[in-house]
Amino acid sequence: MLILVTGATGFLGTHLLQTLVDAGHQVRGLYRSEQKRAQNPLLTPALVAAVDWIQGDLFDLVSLEKAMQGVDRVYHTAALVSFLPGERDALYRTNVYGTAEVVNCCLNLGVPRLVYVSSIAALGRDPLEPRVTEDSPWKDGPHNSAYSISKFRAENEVWRGMQEGLEVVVVNPSVILGPGDWTEGSNRLFRTVYKGLKFYSPGQTGFVDVRDVAAAMLLLDRRDFTGRRYLLNAGNWPYRQLFEKIATAFGVSAPVWAPPRWLSELGWRVLGMVSLFRGKAPFITRETVRSAYNSFHYDGSRISRETGFVYRELDQTIAESCAFMKKELAD
Repeated sequence: MLILVTGATGFLGTHLLQTLVDAGHQVRGLYRSEQKRAQNPLLTPALVAAVDWIQGDLFDLVSLEKAMQGVDRVYHTAALVSFLPGERDALYRTNVYGTAEVVNCCLNLGVPRLVYVSSIAALGRDPLEPRVTEDSPWKDGPHNSAYSISKFRAENEVWRGMQEGLEVVVVNPSVILGPGDWTEGSNRLFRTVYKGLKFYSPGQTGFVDVRDVAAAMLLLDRRDFTGRRYLLNAGNWPYRQLFEKIATAFGVSAPVWAPPRWLSELGWRVLGMVSLFRGKAPFITRETVRSAYNSFHYDGSRISRETGFVYRELDQTIAESCAFMKKELAD
């Protein structure tokens, strides 16, 4: 089976390449940046050699159609994650319109199935009902970030493709952690703690190992679990617990102070003004503050009940991630 992975040099995309190659599939990777591919610590020479690489973009239809020629599956991981107010349009362009282009191309070229990486951000979340499942209905409101809205609308494009005859598998992972580059995505949490984070957020969210997300995608595809979505979450931890575990693994001091919410709300406003003069992105924004003070419980048990899938323990994820990152520092 020939499988195309979009976002192939991203954090999840790279782990997915390895999972698919190890499973014996022919794999094609769509990527944008040659520099990023060269600098990715997860892309070993053996993995690079095992993948058929196509350089292109979701909005370059020539390269997108070239990448999809003859494929049996598309695993769509390419996305933008940002909580900066100035990137709202970029979020919609990449996540919504980019996904629509992938769906349309699959339909036009007769690709039978799309395996799509959505997010828990696309699920309905209600502060008055902290438990979130695959069936939690979306609710419009100010609690939704621009990223959440973009992923919700992107997922709707996938369901639209299903109505037009495309087989779809959808996964909604929680915050993805694992061995990889600590300067990108949610793995920046590791770098922040290592560099001496002084405070923690009082909220809680779900976390899942990147290797589990890749394995779950392949499992659901193999077993033809199409036409529904699966929330992927290994555990729900307070941010303080996560930061303490990371600090212990790195041998550094853990943050010990939780600022009151009013101070954090003031902080993002001040930093936003400072960023205008400095020309740098602020460390915290309105959306990151509001997310940090939420406490949701994400139920990722459906895939386990229906397939027997077993998640890695988050302690194992933290230990192996920190060990990988320390080795990269030493090298």
